[in-house]
Amino acid sequence: MAWCDLPIDLLCFISSHLSIVDLVRLSVVCTSWNFTLANYALIGFQCRPSPWLLLSNDIEEDSDTLTFCELTIEEEEAVISFHRHFSSIGSHTYGRRYFGSNDGWLVTLDKIDLQPRLFNPVTKAEISLPSLFTLIELQYSPDGSTRILGNETLFDIMTENLRDIYFHKIIVSSNDSYGTAVVIYGIKKELALAKSEALTWVLGPQLSPYSTEDTEQFEDVYYHDENQLFYAITNFSLVLSFDLNGQNVELISPNMPNSCYRTRHFDCMYYIAFLSGTLLKIERVIDITPNSPYNTTTMAIFVSKFVPVVVASSSSSYSQWMSVNDMGEYSFFVGCNQTFSLHHKVATGIKPNCIYFSDHSSNMLPGFVDCDVGLFDLYNDRIQYILPPYSRTNWPPSIWFTPSLS
Repeated sequence: MAWCDLPIDLLCFISSHLSIVDLVRLSVVCTSWNFTLANYALIGFQCRPSPWLLLSNDIEEDSDTLTFCELTIEEEEAVISFHRHFSSIGSHTYGRRYFGSNDGWLVTLDKIDLQPRLFNPVTKAEISLPSLFTLIELQYSPDGSTRILGNETLFDIMTENLRDIYFHKIIVSSNDSYGTAVVIYGIKKELALAKSEALTWVLGPQLSPYSTEDTEQFEDVYYHDENQLFYAITNFSLVLSFDLNGQNVELISPNMPNSCYRTRHFDCMYYIAFLSGTLLKIERVIDITPNSPYNTTTMAIFVSKFVPVVVASSSSSYSQWMSVNDMGEYSFFVGCNQTFSLHHKVATGIKPNCIYFSDHSSNMLPGFVDCDVGLFDLYNDRIQYILPPYSRTNWPPSIWFTPSLS
């Protein structure tokens, strides 16, 4: 039997043991295999997932090349094993910053039109979302700054910094034209939603019915595919859920102020996720000590699970977060990407029971984001920095990414 005549079932079995790079190489062997790989989603191909780290370029956003590093484990330490380069994709990446990633797709945003796009660097597929200009009303000042009216308060921002100050993170429910995107935006980090075929963004759930804290802001959003709901967490651990239209809002957990949040020496960032049906809160403590060699360095990470309702008496009940030290065989990846988890026996280049973190800061501006990439091992409360911290600005921020042919 010729190689080109191998049964599809056998090719599917082989593909399940290959990385995305090897799967792409497989597609150039012959015309038959190329056709099979091009229709992998319909046939049922499943390649081995692999976490990559999207690295910043020395020339920042003026590049037509994406550089990823792939991880592996050597002597119980996470190290970089390969560098993957995607070149000649300037129309998709030039002048654009990465505001998220989801299952093989990057969420990119330009400075001029504020037009978000979903982009798959493997397949070169792209999906556009409505311009974020539909969320704001701008006035331009003679000094080149932009004046924005938000919640009856005026903010002056230099036009060239508008994208990086005003928009923080974009999360999508699915990588197709039917998915819903949620953006965390504004000085007060509010929520808005849009579908790719929509003309505008619409305002998302508001904090005012659930919280009276003026400093409370949304930090992260997670899409739970099983119940088709978004879950959003604030810097005070308040959690809301809402549907794909931003409706049916439910308070999951009230706010719980953190005493060390944004002090002189420490910042605290929150991420939210699910593991085996359990809601998890990931709290990341960052050293921001003034005059330190680096702007930000992750010092500790805490994981808690949500216990829904505990009956305290016949007349009252309460919910609580309980500390978690064991996530079994899974590890989570947090940062500017959508938070996701991988099983270490499926993604063989990772350690179990770890939180992998990448560059992330409250003020995502060039000059204020240092390299802060590593993992926190929950077994022994130990941090390992995968890339050594350095004082040079790391821009655009590095993010976690899982390549896919979808």
